Amino acid sequence: MKKNPAMRIISVVIFLLLIQAGISSADAQTQKGTISVSSEPQGAEIYLNDEYLGIQTNTFIQDVFPGIHYVRLELEGYRTWEQIFEVREGEITYVSHGMEPVVGGPFTVSTKPEGAQIYIDGDFFGISNTILYDLPEGQHRVLLVLYNYSDYAATVTINEGISQSVVHTFETIPTTGRITVASVPSNAEIYLNGEFEGTTRKTLQEVVPGTYDVVIKKNGYDDWTGRVDVAAGKISEVIAELSPSKVLILVNTVPEEVSVSIDGVYSGTTPLEIPSEQGLHTIRIEKFGYERIETEVDVGAEGASFSYNLISMAPQAIAEAKQVVSENLEYRPKKAQEALLDAQKKYEEGDSQSAITYAESAIIIARDVDGDGVSNPFDISPNLHNIVIYISPFILLFLVLVFLGKDMLRHRVNPEIDLHLPVTIREDDMLARAEITVNAPGGPYRGFVCTVYIDGISVDHFTNPGKYDVMLSGRSPGVHRLMVHLQVAKERYGKSEKKVEETFIVEPTVQVHRAPEINGDDIIVPEETHFGTDDLYEEGKGDDANTKDDSEE
Repeated sequence: MKKNPAMRIISVVIFLLLIQAGISSADAQTQKGTISVSSEPQGAEIYLNDEYLGIQTNTFIQDVFPGIHYVRLELEGYRTWEQIFEVREGEITYVSHGMEPVVGGPFTVSTKPEGAQIYIDGDFFGISNTILYDLPEGQHRVLLVLYNYSDYAATVTINEGISQSVVHTFETIPTTGRITVASVPSNAEIYLNGEFEGTTRKTLQEVVPGTYDVVIKKNGYDDWTGRVDVAAGKISEVIAELSPSKVLILVNTVPEEVSVSIDGVYSGTTPLEIPSEQGLHTIRIEKFGYERIETEVDVGAEGASFSYNLISMAPQAIAEAKQVVSENLEYRPKKAQEALLDAQKKYEEGDSQSAITYAESAIIIARDVDGDGVSNPFDISPNLHNIVIYISPFILLFLVLVFLGKDMLRHRVNPEIDLHLPVTIREDDMLARAEITVNAPGGPYRGFVCTVYIDGISVDHFTNPGKYDVMLSGRSPGVHRLMVHLQVAKERYGKSEKKVEETFIVEPTVQVHRAPEINGDDIIVPEETHFGTDDLYEEGKGDDANTKDDSEE
């Protein structure tokens, strides 16, 4: 803020302060006063006697010694104000001031086309083209708005006594957007919704707003895929980091079936075709009886193919086979010795490759005589295949289970019950019976018991297979349940049992009384006759018929 201290006023104030200090020292009991300081707008910083008090208007300054004082008010954007006044003992002195804003010079706003709305710090200030006055000093945010054109915003600094201007030519609102496409590495092909659009780096102009699928392709790299949203008047950005694609490494050797390791990892045997990363790799080629090859290769985006001729080392292979066979003589490696002899023979004949093959076989057989995958020193029985030892308990268990199964089948007993039971019987039928046939075919058994129940009460039982009759007479009218329960105790393995249940109906006997017959003067009383219900229905006569006959007589 600007400070315009008047030297004359300051000298007077200092003089008055010295006088006041002398009076204060002379009278230590002087009562202090209060200053009320206010401003419009409030928030101005208060300086008392050129000392900033750290407070702002509106407020009170307490415990001020009586006498002449000097106050200054400072507020950003307003002119600094100063005043001298007197403070009296025990009284409140009021200091108030309307701050005068510091304004800049003329501010001109011009646009093409004209008629744009002018907003300064969010407040509407009219239409361009125009000149604005009395804008407060300092920075202001200017926004120009014109229909169908893109908004324009700028920050301007207004200084006192200096004219300012903003001149702007509007651009029409765009209906398309742009896409900036870049890739690492560059010079990759760009496909937008499947259409080729050039190579990176490139900015695609006048792209219709929407969402697009983007594919970036470059030879030797995996395709990059993504999506991009395009808005009118906006620039969308696509940055694709491409990853080198895997390529094929082909390895061929003479002879074949040679072990290949790439970067220390076993990869297979030749001929070999294996996918790998691009760049430097270490290839190691090994085969028993041949000199080992280890080389560093650089695999590019097109892949690589390598061929190697291995140098035979048949004598060394045969010597190693002899050593291994000699170390395992205690295990009687007969087949290994035969393979070793074949290796020596083939070498003498000039067939180094076959000699190496036999030597390798001799080493393998000598170290594992029974061929069970366990080397001789750690084998339970070096001359007997361990699978025989391991599988023997299972074979024994299988044989035991087979024996038990056959024995159980031989002692199997199948209880059989054949029941013939009338559906209905008459209450007075004394000959009604059920025919029951029981049997227990199969293996031998120790006990045989067949129990017959009627309505849950045991009425008969048999201890041998055969055909039996069970009387049903003596039952009250109604439904009755007959159950046959056969139990057979097998010679071994527990017992077998079977149950058969059926129901039968006992129909009641109906008594019919006839009226006495009159024969002349004698009355003949007929004997009481018993009929079953079936007899009544067969004759087609019931109580009603008898009654009719009696009434006719």
